[in-house]
Amino acid sequence: MDQLVENARRGDKAAANQLIESFYERIYAFLRRLAANDADAADLTQDTFVRAWKALGSFRGQARFSTWIYRIAVNVCLN
Repeated sequence: MDQLVENARRGDKAAANQLIESFYERIYAFLRRLAANDADAADLTQDTFVRAWKALGSFRGQARFSTWIYRIAVNVCLN
């Protein structure tokens, strides 16, 4: 996973797509529990991955990638 994250940080879109595929269902299910409906959960999930992609350069690896992306999901939901 670490190499995949590092490759995505360097702009490798295939690695970024693999990360999205790895986490999409889990993030969606998490946000579905927090959101009012499926459509809101889908929008929040998309926003989560857009924000994660934009902020990937700031990911320092001090926490696991999963922890980092779930924190983004929570922040997206709260906003």
